Formats: sequence, C-alpha cells, structure tokens
Amino acid sequence: MIDSGYNRTREAMITAAIVIGVFAVWYLAAGIVAAGDDPLANAKLPYPHVIVERFFDDFSSVMSAAWTSLSTALLGFALGTAVGVVLSVLMVQAAWIESALMPYLLAAQMVPMIALVPISQTVFKNDTATRLFISAFITLFSVTVAVVRGLKAAPPPARELMKSYNAGRLRTLRYLDLPAAMPMLFSGLRVAAPLSLVGSVLVDLMGGSQGLGYLMLAAQTFGPAQATLVWVAMFVLLALGFLLAQAVVFAEKILAPWQPAMRQGSH
Repeated sequence: MIDSGYNRTREAMITAAIVIGVFAVWYLAAGIVAAGDDPLANAKLPYPHVIVERFFDDFSSVMSAAWTSLSTALLGFALGTAVGVVLSVLMVQAAWIESALMPYLLAAQMVPMIALVPISQTVFKNDTATRLFISAFITLFSVTVAVVRGLKAAPPPARELMKSYNAGRLRTLRYLDLPAAMPMLFSGLRVAAPLSLVGSVLVDLMGGSQGLGYLMLAAQTFGPAQATLVWVAMFVLLALGFLLAQAVVFAEKILAPWQPAMRQGSH
C-alpha cells in the first residue's frame, strides 16, 4: 500500500511537472511570436490565458456546440458498441462466419472519413443522422475486432471444464467467454470513445450546421479576430475526448473488477 501511494504521488508530480513545462514553453513561444512584426501574431498562437478568457466570454455558445457534438457521439458510440458485440459473438460461433465478415470490416475501415462523411450526408440528408452513423461506424470496428479476440482468450482448461459440466454454448458464452472478453472490450472502447467524438465533429467540419466543428469553421470565416474561438473549440474537444476515455476506465473498474489490473489499482 505504501508503494502504491508513493507511485501515485510520483505520477502526480511527474504529470504536474509536464503540464507546467508545456505551459511555460507555450508562453515563451507565444511571447516570441507576439514580439515580431506580424499583426496576426495573437491569432496564430494566442496566450493560454487569452483562450481561457474567450472560453468564458462565449461559454454559452461553446457549451451548446459541445453538447451537440457530444450527445450524438455518445449515441453513436453506444450503437456501435452494441452492434459490435453482437457481431463479434456471431463471428466466433463458426470460423466461416468470421472468414466471411472480417474482410468486409477491414475493407470498410480503409474508406477515408473525408470521403465517407459527404457520402453519408448525401444519403441521410440530416446532420444528426450523419453524426450518429459516423460515430457508430468508427466504434464498430474497434469493438468488433477487440471482442472477437477477447472471446477467444479463455484458457483451454476452463473451456474443457465447461464441457465436462455439459454447459451449452449460451452458458459457456455467459460464464466464460464474455467475462474473458471484458479486458479486450474495454481496450477497444478506450480507443473508440474519443474517436467517436472526433467523427461527430468531422461531420460538422464538412458541411454541418452546428456542433464544435461548425463553431471552428464559423470562427475562421470571420477572420483573425475570431481565431481564439478555434483554439477554444479545439481544447474543449480535447477535454471531452479525455473525459470519455476516463469514463470508459471508470466503467471498467465497476463492470470488470476481477481483472488483476483493476484489483491492483484499488489498493
């Protein structure tokens, strides 16, 4: 317990030192840019406190845009997770199902988002539906690949034990395969959660009418005077992505506390 407390303190100190160092370098770089003759210096690299001030000045509009992007991303994330888990369970039931479906999943991920978004906008003709689809699409692949691997991760002796008790597929799935797949599932979710939000914002950047991406585009349209608003939207996006990833970590501690990593983290 002492070692665990010491490690946490050391990690916190290292994190604080990195944050302080980043801000120190940022202020130094912003000062160098501002010292030049460029009249757009503040737009190119504003001081951190200027971004914070702008955040509070436009708090209502920024939060409204953030909620638009976040709420749809969460729905798409949930939908992609549900479909991915179901698809994974189907794929591990027979090798031919996995062989038939996996190439299509891999091929779908080769489609660049910059091409998929306008196609989706043409099909759905609705920004919310497009955000939902893109977020779900991004989540689906990460979850499916992770869960397929996880469902195969149960140790052979445990599987033989289930057979000796004459457990059917459903019981084996419920009591052995799904618990064994939980670590891989949450690994996939940690990757997919922030990316689902990025996908939602990408829709706004490519013709949406609201959300954080639209806020960025609107700020750029009105010229250098609104440039700090782009920085505000970007850092709000970063903060939301970080919070989503941490929410997945918290959910893992609640839903899969039997994992060794979770037990060690609780001491």
